[in-house]
Parts: sequence; C-alpha cells; structure tokens
Amino acid sequence: MPGSYLVDEAQEIVFSRAWGELTNLDLVDHARTLRADPRFGRHYRQIIDFRDVTHVKVTSEGVRLLVHINPFERSARRAFVVASDVAFGMARMYQITLDPEPESLHICRDLGEGFVWLGIDAATPWPARTPDHLTAVG
Repeated sequence: MPGSYLVDEAQEIVFSRAWGELTNLDLVDHARTLRADPRFGRHYRQIIDFRDVTHVKVTSEGVRLLVHINPFERSARRAFVVASDVAFGMARMYQITLDPEPESLHICRDLGEGFVWLGIDAATPWPARTPDHLTAVG
C-alpha cells in the first residue's frame, strides 16, 4: 500500500493517508514509523483517510498486532474516513479490539465529518505540504 503521514505539531494532529491495497504489514509499518518520529506526540489527534484504499487485505491477526503496537494514547481522538463497507468493517474491528476510551475513535465516510469530529473546520483542505513519511510497503 502506498501511504503517507504528516505531523502538524502546531495543531497536534497527524494526517495519515492510504491508497491501493492495504495489508497487515502496511499498518504495522505506519504505526512503528510514526512512533519513532520525534515530532509525534502520543496524545495527538489523527485523521486517517482510507477512501482511496481499493483492496483490504487486513486479517484479524493484523488488527490484534496493530492494537498491541498502537502508538497513540488510549484517549487520543482519532477519525477513520473510509469509502467501502470492507474498510468500515476493518476499522470497526480495530475499534472494538482496541477498546479506546468512549468518544476517542470515530469511523465515518466523509472527510469533513472526520475533521469536525476532531475539532477542525469541515472546509479545511488536506495539508498541501510534502508528507513527512511516504510508504510503499505492500
């Protein structure tokens, strides 16, 4: 899966994106790379844009591993934006397995809704600057 993230230290938010085929390895790589990034704060908010993921090849074992290495605090507010029912199901499985604090993880199908849920104006454009990390693992 190609993917990227950008850390906005001023707003304390991580903008993550994925497109193409999504695998266990892709998710694990993203989590480990983000955790190692010195600009990342475990309390930061995150928006993950999965709308351009075309194939979800994430297993329940992969979800459990991702929960185990989750770089975010349990109370960090995160929004997952998905386009397909399969991606929604994967995100929901992650949410149930993670068992975050109530109201800390939101799954939706609209980027503006995800922004609003994180306390950002719905009309905010995705950051135009070059991502901090680009992955092409899959």
